[in-house]
Amino acid sequence: MKEAVKEAADRVLRDVAERENGVPGVVAMATDRQENFYEGAAGKRELGKDQAMTTDTVFAIFSCTKAVTGVAVMQLVEEGVLGLDDPAKEYTPEIAEIGVLEGFEDSGEPRVRPPASDITVGQLMLHTAGFGYDFFNRTW
Repeated sequence: MKEAVKEAADRVLRDVAERENGVPGVVAMATDRQENFYEGAAGKRELGKDQAMTTDTVFAIFSCTKAVTGVAVMQLVEEGVLGLDDPAKEYTPEIAEIGVLEGFEDSGEPRVRPPASDITVGQLMLHTAGFGYDFFNRTW
């Protein structure tokens, strides 16, 4: 990357980290098929602390992984590597072993049945495959 472009990108990162109501710290990278051609960081790792943000700072991105995974899957769809209507079990065979929860027996054991159809890549992308978070159910 040309030095002037790198300096301009670094300045953008510094500006967002140093301006009023900006972010505490930021990391950015740009890559192509061969390598990262830009890496930059600005600001602090944590509010009220002095440790500088670096390009190897570890982040807890929680549900942001859904967006990252979605982009990666759509790139694979675009390249023809997989299709949204493909059964997910083609790529993750274990998913075919997952049953559908119908409820619980009086003993507390789950009552499970086989699914009516295969889960597709598209259903996983749209979050319509039937998976959920157990913390959303007060009876579990």
